[in-house]
Amino acid sequence: MMKKAAILMLCAAGLWGCFSASPNKAYFQLYLEPKAAPAPAFDKILLIDRLVVDNLYDDFRILYRLTPYEVNYYPYIFWADKPSQMIRYALDGYLVSRKTFRRVLLDATRGETDWILRVVLHRIEEVDAAAAWRARLSMDLEIVEAKTERVLASRRFDRSEPLPRREVSALPPALSHILAEELEALLADLQGK
Repeated sequence: MMKKAAILMLCAAGLWGCFSASPNKAYFQLYLEPKAAPAPAFDKILLIDRLVVDNLYDDFRILYRLTPYEVNYYPYIFWADKPSQMIRYALDGYLVSRKTFRRVLLDATRGETDWILRVVLHRIEEVDAAAAWRARLSMDLEIVEAKTERVLASRRFDRSEPLPRREVSALPPALSHILAEELEALLADLQGK
């Protein structure tokens, strides 16, 4: 009799776990806030090429580290899109709103394109150190002529900025800030080309 009661209790506990409410999920994205005054426009059509991203980072789950050797993902906190797409859309929205180029494309044939923005994403993560949490973004940004493949401007960076609070909700604004600053530096290198 005790054995049957124990089995029934285990079954009930298992069913409770299956049907109980799961924690709330949260979704985040990057947003690059355009500056108030548009930058001088380039009379060029820019294609934002598909991003090259390590599989470790091209995941809906947000990655965080406690040490350089340990990789963790939040179980209920996600990017709204994979970083390979999310960053392209953020760059597109920023450049279009700033009116930096005559036209910005995400998909086009090379014949329509003057310049190509190529992006390699090395790291997009939260680093949870004892002293402070940090946002880390590491990328290569490069603008090339579509016809000749000549590099017009490029930047390689690996930046880590402290988060204002120990919450994952502070990560997307910090990463967005880093990306906007680095993109502005890349555009400044394009002046006169």
